[in-house]
Amino acid sequence: MILIKIKHLGVKMKNKHIVVMSVLVFGLIYHAAFCQWSKIILPPPPYGHGALPGRVVSLASDGNDLYAGTLGGNLYLSSDNGATWTCIDSGVTTSDITTIHVFKNALFVGAYGNIANATYGMHGSGSGIYMTSDKGKTWQKVSAGLADSNVYVINHLDSTIFVGTWSAGVYYSDNDGKSWSPANNGLTNLAVRTIASVGNRLYVGTWGGGVFISDDHGGSWAQSNTGINNPFVNSIAIDSPYVYMGNTEGVYRSTNGGFSWDLTNKGLTTTYINTFLVIHPDIMVGTSGNGLFVSLNQGSSWQLADTSGLTDGYIYCLAVNGSRLFAGANNGEVWSRPLREIITTVKERWEPVIANSFHLHQNYPNPFNPETKISYSLSSPQQITLNVYDGLGREIATLAQGMQAAGLHEVSFDGSRYPSGVYFYQLRVGDYVSTRKMTLIK
Repeated sequence: MILIKIKHLGVKMKNKHIVVMSVLVFGLIYHAAFCQWSKIILPPPPYGHGALPGRVVSLASDGNDLYAGTLGGNLYLSSDNGATWTCIDSGVTTSDITTIHVFKNALFVGAYGNIANATYGMHGSGSGIYMTSDKGKTWQKVSAGLADSNVYVINHLDSTIFVGTWSAGVYYSDNDGKSWSPANNGLTNLAVRTIASVGNRLYVGTWGGGVFISDDHGGSWAQSNTGINNPFVNSIAIDSPYVYMGNTEGVYRSTNGGFSWDLTNKGLTTTYINTFLVIHPDIMVGTSGNGLFVSLNQGSSWQLADTSGLTDGYIYCLAVNGSRLFAGANNGEVWSRPLREIITTVKERWEPVIANSFHLHQNYPNPFNPETKISYSLSSPQQITLNVYDGLGREIATLAQGMQAAGLHEVSFDGSRYPSGVYFYQLRVGDYVSTRKMTLIK
């Protein structure tokens, strides 16, 4: 049709010019038609609990399965990469699903249940923690020991599960949720909104007390707010050696493990940060008002992600499932788009993360003397080898080898026997090899 119109207009062109114009116009049409966000509205539940799907505030990916939780108390499962969704919360009677976490082949759901809101058709006050090991066919309430059952966040470190409550601080379970004990020594603000971990370190973000850090599995906490003006924390994310914190002032970044913070808002057109998603070495933030922003330089500056087709600028949670990015928004809306269209960096930089396989983190500290920590993540049990090489490529140490379980692993490298210089550490998982550089300075 385009070629016919050109001829009727009497434009005299050589064939090759017509072909070039056709390709360019088709390319524009293709981008407008296909390179954009797609939306699905979560269906109403088939039973009386939760009359309408509310704001989508939690997403979690587990292999081929994607879960979404809403304000309104509804939990959904998609096993076809977000094309269709099924409500699976029969037996979970609560006002809000605030957090979803996968741990040891089970799904743990945190509920905040003491708020009445007729808009979302909320019923009951069944706050607490619910667990299913059969994708929602049956549920158990596992809240024994919680002084406050209004749960905002669930995470884990090694084999210990940690939860953050609205008014009773942090609780932990070392028996897969059968019982919970407080872990609040030094935690002077007990309104916990977010928990993050790396290596043996835990970070807690509170509503009014800022950030707290624990290096002993939650046995004790130290407040760490140097540089933070607003202590009301929405989210914390880690991409070692960087730690990120988001609140209503924007993004704070720490380059020293969270002991001091700097605002890093260059390029952000809104400063209300709801959530982070790390796709190493890049990072995304979901905001209230202006949608999604991406940083390709570890948070030094930000750029607005392509919003073609995206009509809701409020992004409350983010997740990757397969090769697609998912964003939770208002009114039961889940938006999705191929991650390739959002992250514009070199394919190899993010494809291993999309494949939900493994990731080798930058060592910390770096430079170091004489010891440094090296961590790596596995999404499933894998046969691995982690070696260290000197600047000439000679292998000098094997730090880990053999079959290892899914999760975050950390090892130490002691350079006291080696001279100052550049060294390399390399992780092998099957046919894949990832290598990073570190510097020993004495």
